[in-house]
Amino acid sequence: MTAEPKKFKFSFRINAQACMACAACELECRDEAVFIDDTVNYAINQENCKRCARCQRACPSGAVEKVMNA
Repeated sequence: MTAEPKKFKFSFRINAQACMACAACELECRDEAVFIDDTVNYAINQENCKRCARCQRACPSGAVEKVMNA
């Protein structure tokens, strides 16, 4: 029996145009959810993310956005 992943009301994403690539979000994340993707931009692994908002609070440019899930 496989457990289904937890469903969250919201997620965080990183706006690549607003991101300064300062790594503040990556350093602040305790769940290893922030990474550099194939396009060499910071991104958030939604499976690892616990929705704690530490990355959003750490971001000096406001690039980490909270988005509601459908």
